[in-house]
Amino acid sequence: MPLTTTMASQKPHHSAKPSAVEPTQEKRTMSNALAKEARTLLKKASEMFEETGCVPGSDGEEVPAETMVPDAKEYILETINDPEASYDPEIWDTPGFTLVLSWLAQKWQQKCRKLAPRGGNKNAVQYLTKEQQKSCLDSAAAELIREITQQRPLN
Repeated sequence: MPLTTTMASQKPHHSAKPSAVEPTQEKRTMSNALAKEARTLLKKASEMFEETGCVPGSDGEEVPAETMVPDAKEYILETINDPEASYDPEIWDTPGFTLVLSWLAQKWQQKCRKLAPRGGNKNAVQYLTKEQQKSCLDSAAAELIREITQQRPLN
Protein backbone atom coordinates (compact mmCIF):
# COMPACT_ATOMS: atom_id res chain seq x y z
CA MET A 1 0.00 0.00 0.00
CA PRO A 2 1.69 3.19 -1.12
CA LEU A 3 2.10 5.92 1.43
CA THR A 4 1.95 9.61 0.61
CA THR A 5 4.99 10.36 2.76
CA THR A 6 7.83 8.19 3.88
CA MET A 7 9.13 8.08 7.41
CA ALA A 8 12.72 8.03 6.19
CA SER A 9 12.34 11.47 4.61
CA GLN A 10 11.09 13.06 7.82
CA LYS A 11 13.65 14.49 10.17
CA PRO A 12 13.04 14.45 13.90
CA HIS A 13 12.26 17.82 15.41
CA HIS A 14 14.58 18.67 18.29
CA SER A 15 13.73 21.55 20.58
CA ALA A 16 15.21 22.91 23.77
CA LYS A 17 12.18 21.67 25.67
CA PRO A 18 12.11 17.99 26.56
CA SER A 19 9.30 16.09 24.89
CA ALA A 20 7.80 12.78 25.94
CA VAL A 21 7.23 11.75 22.32
CA GLU A 22 9.08 13.10 19.31
CA PRO A 23 6.72 13.98 16.42
CA THR A 24 8.22 11.35 14.11
CA GLN A 25 7.92 8.68 16.79
CA GLU A 26 4.24 9.59 17.19
CA LYS A 27 3.72 9.39 13.40
CA ARG A 28 5.55 6.06 13.25
CA THR A 29 3.38 4.69 16.03
CA MET A 30 0.25 5.86 14.21
CA SER A 31 1.53 4.44 10.93
CA ASN A 32 2.26 1.09 12.61
CA ALA A 33 -1.23 1.05 14.13
CA LEU A 34 -2.81 1.78 10.74
CA ALA A 35 -0.71 -0.91 9.07
CA LYS A 36 -1.71 -3.40 11.77
CA GLU A 37 -5.38 -2.48 11.30
CA ALA A 38 -5.05 -2.94 7.53
CA ARG A 39 -3.39 -6.35 8.00
CA THR A 40 -6.21 -7.37 10.34
CA LEU A 41 -8.84 -6.33 7.78
CA LEU A 42 -7.00 -8.19 5.01
CA LYS A 43 -6.75 -11.28 7.21
CA LYS A 44 -10.51 -11.16 7.84
CA ALA A 45 -11.14 -10.73 4.09
CA SER A 46 -8.88 -13.71 3.39
CA GLU A 47 -10.68 -15.82 5.99
CA MET A 48 -14.04 -14.86 4.48
CA PHE A 49 -12.76 -15.93 1.07
CA GLU A 50 -11.53 -19.26 2.43
CA GLU A 51 -14.93 -19.93 4.01
CA THR A 52 -17.30 -18.59 1.36
CA GLY A 53 -15.41 -17.74 -1.84
CA CYS A 54 -16.51 -14.16 -1.25
CA VAL A 55 -14.73 -11.04 -0.02
CA PRO A 56 -16.10 -7.90 1.62
CA GLY A 57 -17.35 -5.37 -0.93
CA SER A 58 -17.33 -1.59 -0.61
CA ASP A 59 -20.35 -1.71 1.73
CA GLY A 60 -18.99 -4.65 3.70
CA GLU A 61 -21.37 -7.09 2.02
CA GLU A 62 -20.07 -10.42 0.75
CA VAL A 63 -19.39 -10.39 -2.99
CA PRO A 64 -17.88 -13.18 -5.11
CA ALA A 65 -14.13 -12.52 -5.30
CA GLU A 66 -13.99 -13.08 -9.06
CA THR A 67 -16.35 -10.12 -9.60
CA MET A 68 -13.63 -7.78 -8.31
CA VAL A 69 -10.96 -8.99 -10.72
CA PRO A 70 -12.04 -6.73 -13.64
CA ASP A 71 -11.85 -3.63 -11.40
CA ALA A 72 -8.47 -4.72 -10.03
CA LYS A 73 -7.29 -5.29 -13.60
CA GLU A 74 -8.45 -1.81 -14.59
CA TYR A 75 -6.61 -0.35 -11.60
CA ILE A 76 -3.33 -2.00 -12.63
CA LEU A 77 -3.95 -1.05 -16.26
CA GLU A 78 -4.10 2.60 -15.19
CA THR A 79 -0.61 2.29 -13.69
CA ILE A 80 0.67 0.68 -16.91
CA ASN A 81 -0.74 3.52 -19.00
CA ASP A 82 0.29 6.22 -16.54
CA PRO A 83 3.00 5.20 -14.06
CA GLU A 84 2.45 8.51 -12.25
CA ALA A 85 -1.26 7.74 -11.68
CA SER A 86 -2.37 8.60 -8.19
CA TYR A 87 -3.83 6.00 -5.88
CA ASP A 88 -7.46 6.23 -4.83
CA PRO A 89 -7.52 6.05 -1.02
CA GLU A 90 -11.11 4.78 -1.01
CA ILE A 91 -9.93 1.60 -2.72
CA TRP A 92 -7.58 0.85 0.12
CA ASP A 93 -10.51 1.14 2.53
CA THR A 94 -12.11 -1.90 0.86
CA PRO A 95 -10.18 -4.93 2.16
CA GLY A 96 -11.83 -7.32 -0.29
CA PHE A 97 -10.71 -5.24 -3.26
CA THR A 98 -7.25 -4.78 -1.78
CA LEU A 99 -6.94 -8.54 -1.33
CA VAL A 100 -8.01 -9.31 -4.92
CA LEU A 101 -5.76 -6.50 -6.20
CA SER A 102 -2.78 -7.97 -4.35
CA TRP A 103 -3.46 -11.44 -5.78
CA LEU A 104 -3.70 -10.03 -9.30
CA ALA A 105 -0.60 -7.86 -8.89
CA GLN A 106 1.41 -10.89 -7.75
CA LYS A 107 0.26 -12.98 -10.71
CA TRP A 108 0.92 -10.09 -13.10
CA GLN A 109 4.46 -9.65 -11.75
CA GLN A 110 5.10 -13.40 -12.11
CA LYS A 111 3.96 -13.33 -15.74
CA CYS A 112 6.12 -10.28 -16.44
CA ARG A 113 9.18 -11.93 -14.86
CA LYS A 114 8.75 -14.96 -17.11
CA LEU A 115 8.48 -12.79 -20.21
CA ALA A 116 11.24 -10.29 -19.41
CA PRO A 117 14.59 -10.77 -21.16
CA ARG A 118 16.31 -10.80 -17.78
CA GLY A 119 14.01 -13.44 -16.29
CA GLY A 120 13.74 -13.53 -12.53
CA ASN A 121 14.45 -9.82 -12.13
CA LYS A 122 12.26 -8.31 -9.41
CA ASN A 123 11.61 -5.24 -11.56
CA ALA A 124 10.95 -7.12 -14.80
CA VAL A 125 8.22 -4.67 -15.84
CA GLN A 126 10.84 -2.06 -16.76
CA TYR A 127 12.13 -4.37 -19.53
CA LEU A 128 8.70 -4.88 -21.13
CA THR A 129 6.67 -2.69 -23.46
CA LYS A 130 3.27 -1.49 -22.32
CA GLU A 131 1.68 -3.99 -24.71
CA GLN A 132 3.68 -6.86 -23.18
CA GLN A 133 2.69 -5.70 -19.69
CA LYS A 134 -0.98 -5.58 -20.75
CA SER A 135 -0.70 -9.07 -22.23
CA CYS A 136 0.73 -10.35 -18.94
CA LEU A 137 -2.11 -8.61 -17.08
CA ASP A 138 -4.76 -10.19 -19.32
CA SER A 139 -3.26 -13.61 -18.74
CA ALA A 140 -2.91 -13.06 -14.99
CA ALA A 141 -6.54 -11.87 -14.67
CA ALA A 142 -7.89 -14.89 -16.59
CA GLU A 143 -5.79 -17.24 -14.47
CA LEU A 144 -6.91 -15.59 -11.23
CA ILE A 145 -10.60 -15.81 -12.17
CA ARG A 146 -10.12 -19.47 -13.09
CA GLU A 147 -8.40 -20.23 -9.78
CA ILE A 148 -11.02 -18.38 -7.74
CA THR A 149 -13.96 -20.07 -9.44
CA GLN A 150 -12.33 -23.50 -9.18
CA GLN A 151 -11.50 -22.83 -5.50
CA ARG A 152 -7.82 -23.61 -6.13
CA PRO A 153 -5.12 -22.24 -3.79
CA LEU A 154 -4.06 -18.76 -4.86
CA ASN A 155 -0.50 -18.81 -3.56
